[in-house]
Amino acid sequence: MLDLVFGLNARLGRLHYFLACIALGIVMTGVCFALVVSGNVHIPRGAHLTWQMLTWPLWGAVVFFVLATVMLQAMRVRDIGWDPVIVMAGWLA
Repeated sequence: MLDLVFGLNARLGRLHYFLACIALGIVMTGVCFALVVSGNVHIPRGAHLTWQMLTWPLWGAVVFFVLATVMLQAMRVRDIGWDPVIVMAGWLA
């Protein structure tokens, strides 16, 4: 079951990959909007929202986005017929 969730043995066709990328973009837009709104709610009146206030939540969103993107790409690469372990390692190298 977790193999399918984390994209280790799952296959993803072209249409499903396209729709999953659009859904991930919509989710990440919502997460970024929530981060900014949350930062604006929790700062005192008269103060301005700074990057230092959003450091940890922003890094959490970046890590989530990178992991989700790599999992989607691994599923698509497996559907093409290649081994994602070798392909992803080659891309990183």
